[in-house]
Amino acid sequence: MELTEAVMIIMVTGMTVGVPLFGLTLRFALKPVMETWLRVREVQARPAGELEGLRARVAHLEHMLDRHGMLEHPVTRASAERPELPERLAPVVRVDRERV
Repeated sequence: MELTEAVMIIMVTGMTVGVPLFGLTLRFALKPVMETWLRVREVQARPAGELEGLRARVAHLEHMLDRHGMLEHPVTRASAERPELPERLAPVVRVDRERV
């Protein structure tokens, strides 16, 4: 076996194994980056009203958790306006459960 044959066998074997491994490495490395980029673009394309609705829902859920004593860290609001939240809650049976 000559030197050129040996070099060609090593190169063909290296490419046969190396190219798929390189492709898999790139796929697993770039997949989270691409998913994050697509989600950012998706969020930017949402209408502003939907975002405000989600903010109101989160504020209401935080209020309800605070009323039940399940909120570990009190949330401070940057804005003075508060959404309309109920002053009284329906009677609820107290169940001992793990705090979230």
